Amino acid sequence: MPATTPSSTGEVTASGKPFVLLVSLVGGKPIPYPFDQPRVLVGRGLDADLRIEHAGVSRWQFLVERGLGSAGEPRFRITPYEATNPTYVNDRPAVEGTIVPGDVVAVADVRVVLERKIDKRVKRNKQDLPPARMILLTAVVAMALLVGYLFFGGGEDESAGELATAQTKLFGAMLEVRCANPVECDTRAHDAYARAKKFLAQVGADPGNLYRATLEFDKASRFRDQSGRPLPDMADVSALEDQARARAEAEFADAKFRLQRALAAGDARRCAVEAAALAHIVPDESHPYRVKLDAYRRSLPKPKQKGIGE
Repeated sequence: MPATTPSSTGEVTASGKPFVLLVSLVGGKPIPYPFDQPRVLVGRGLDADLRIEHAGVSRWQFLVERGLGSAGEPRFRITPYEATNPTYVNDRPAVEGTIVPGDVVAVADVRVVLERKIDKRVKRNKQDLPPARMILLTAVVAMALLVGYLFFGGGEDESAGELATAQTKLFGAMLEVRCANPVECDTRAHDAYARAKKFLAQVGADPGNLYRATLEFDKASRFRDQSGRPLPDMADVSALEDQARARAEAEFADAKFRLQRALAAGDARRCAVEAAALAHIVPDESHPYRVKLDAYRRSLPKPKQKGIGE
């Protein structure tokens, strides 16, 4: 069985009682992982709620969301993400939609089954915490949410509030590039083009590569223009730059929206997950948005993760 790590607060939310995801390899014994939050990100990345260290699982593989039906019954939805190995539900390609207890989610030779029952031995709640520790934890979470509001939702700092709006720009003015002669311009254009193509091919491993690819495609295009030569072997550089930019901005907007939802829900743990995802999408630590994002992340309580044997 691949190394698997759950990350859960232990607090039962309004969405219902804790539920269990059974994880196994094909033919192996399933291992239960209880969750009580409304959203569970499954993948190989460090920011996953259910982290499955298996070569066939992508950093972000799929998302399981829990809500309530009209009669108060629990409802579950799955959202598959674009990944090297596709996600299947009951042997069919997964699409965003409802899943029910007993459904089998497959990725490569990993199987994840939704089950409602939970072992009482692993159930935890707020009463398990000593009163003093509970007060301290509540204070830390409240402070983190307040900082999040000031950075992303309003406050006197208007520039910080703009980080939570759709108008926040991922790409500003591009840096000027210079080359001494046509030969140097050609060489630097091809080098930047090659780096950009490499970044684009590795987006699945790191979403920040979309940002890096866009910058390198822009450099390649500028060097090509300065060379004064057509360079037919990189005739698609402008189109590839536009595609990479559009994908990066879409990922950025989607990640900001998820963070806004977490802030609105007052879920500090989910805020930490979504803020970490945003940091991957904006890899430039000097980017104005990233600077404020990192300041917010430092204000959040550090999550404590436990492995299978702990």
